[in-house]
Amino acid sequence: MQWLNTPYPLLENPKDKWLFALLSGLFVFVFLIVFEPFGAAQSISYKYVFLAGFGVSVFLGVATTYFILPRLFREFFYPEKWTIAKEILLQFWCILIISAFNSLHNYNWWRDIDLYQNFFIFLKITISIGIFPIIGLIFFKERTLSKRNISRARLLSNQLPPVALEETITVKIQEESVKESPIVMQLSDFLYAQSEGNYITLYYLDGSTLMHKLIRLSLKQLKVQLENLSQIKRCHRSYLINTEHIISIDGNARSLIIQLNNVATHIPVSRSFSKADFK
Repeated sequence: MQWLNTPYPLLENPKDKWLFALLSGLFVFVFLIVFEPFGAAQSISYKYVFLAGFGVSVFLGVATTYFILPRLFREFFYPEKWTIAKEILLQFWCILIISAFNSLHNYNWWRDIDLYQNFFIFLKITISIGIFPIIGLIFFKERTLSKRNISRARLLSNQLPPVALEETITVKIQEESVKESPIVMQLSDFLYAQSEGNYITLYYLDGSTLMHKLIRLSLKQLKVQLENLSQIKRCHRSYLINTEHIISIDGNARSLIIQLNNVATHIPVSRSFSKADFK
């Protein structure tokens, strides 16, 4: 299904993650008090303490999902390749983890029950309560963000300057090791640079052929070396581009994307990149 492969934003900011975990726990606690689904705690002592435990379980489950799993599966949690399918899979794992915490909380309260059977009961309850709101929220968020970013992309596209590359400007890029000779090229040949940890990959033209070269240099250091060139902008934490090679700007739910001349790769754009960067 094509919709499942649609780009989707990955929650990355730690403050947003903690806030989401906290609000999820509070929502579940209030939901259980107000609606008492499945006869939740109708005839037990310390009812609100018991129900608060489920709120804490949800908080711990969401926090585990967003803080622990990305550390264990770094390759899976790649923001530029995050899709709706991956988001749904992540939420499924979140439901499993929350169910585990809920079953442990319930087992700690009622020791005479079977722990494994208790887990599957709470898995069924958690899925029945959470699955439709999760899918609905993902669909609504994808539609809303897509419309917003497409609108922003159109606004930025209108600010694109006319193509006027100056062939006479020479760019010199020095690697961290001063023993290496600097890389020399015309500004008009430089397309973009992508961060690769402690290295960057330079993409440039040799005639009409797209070339790339991996060098030991941080993107921040490269930006300092090219800071006097107004055409060179950092549009994303991992990308430095030559704005005069931009041929189009588009958007999806995950981000804005830039298309550069002679480049098949779509370059992501951070939220801080604005129309002022094209002036």
